[in-house]
Amino acid sequence: MKEIKFTTNYEPVLSFDDKDFKTKYEERVGNNPDYIQVVSGETKHLALCPRCNNPVAILGIYKKIDVAPHARHAKGINIPNVVQYDEYKFQNCPYHKKRANYIKEYVSETEEPQRQELFRIAKEHYDKAIYLLQEETGIYITLKMAETLAENYVNMRAYNYIDATIYNIPWYLIYSFTGFPLYHMIIRKNTTLYRHLSKPGFVLKDSKIKGYVYVEKSEGYLLTATNYRYVVDENDDLNEWLDFSIIRPDATVTDTLLYVPEDRFSVSVDSYHFGNLINYQKWSSRQKVLDIAKRYMPVLCCD
Repeated sequence: MKEIKFTTNYEPVLSFDDKDFKTKYEERVGNNPDYIQVVSGETKHLALCPRCNNPVAILGIYKKIDVAPHARHAKGINIPNVVQYDEYKFQNCPYHKKRANYIKEYVSETEEPQRQELFRIAKEHYDKAIYLLQEETGIYITLKMAETLAENYVNMRAYNYIDATIYNIPWYLIYSFTGFPLYHMIIRKNTTLYRHLSKPGFVLKDSKIKGYVYVEKSEGYLLTATNYRYVVDENDDLNEWLDFSIIRPDATVTDTLLYVPEDRFSVSVDSYHFGNLINYQKWSSRQKVLDIAKRYMPVLCCD
């Protein structure tokens, strides 16, 4: 992996691409012996994996290696007072599995209190999450849609999904939701979604919002996020996608409402854009969206 962090909190990562990586690492750990341990006669400089919170060992900074400096999971090693190695999390970590789907399994009850910080970040930066979701998908998210997503995020406890992180908060807002009606949905032109809706059967009209169209005729059709998946490539870069389906009611079934797929497509997402946006100092807050978060995302019971 190309980034590390130092605690189980949701904090900015330290990248190996940072020219001052060694200095910043040593300043952060100081003389704390928990992060620098001798294991089987070898000194290991430790930190945490930004995805699974397991201990990792830093390679290529204090001893030359044949590849670029990076970090690797330190199996069986604990960092006292910080974190204990967890085999289940290791087995499901993107940097170990390399290719997998994110799942909606919940963390254990003992870990749920730790997710209060993730919930707080989602609430305090909800306008940024909505903005980024809109930018990446091309969906113009109205205030009503923002309300629906906020309420669903709480009801589904999406912050307690085992793969939920600070980085995927925007995507989990819609991934945890059942889907929005396409009828009158406003879509930005020249996006993946726009191209898929430009096929025969959908009527798109220019919106009053510059650069956007709206779907005029699509009664009964839904747009739903069906999967969130990742691949770690040969360069150890984490590539993530959100899969969507356009579905319509099945006319052959008359006694209940079922759907059939009309189209499927994927949207590539920037794994670290939201984390960077949180720390962006010149951000202009959207107060109406933040007010929605305050209304629909109340203080957790254990805060």
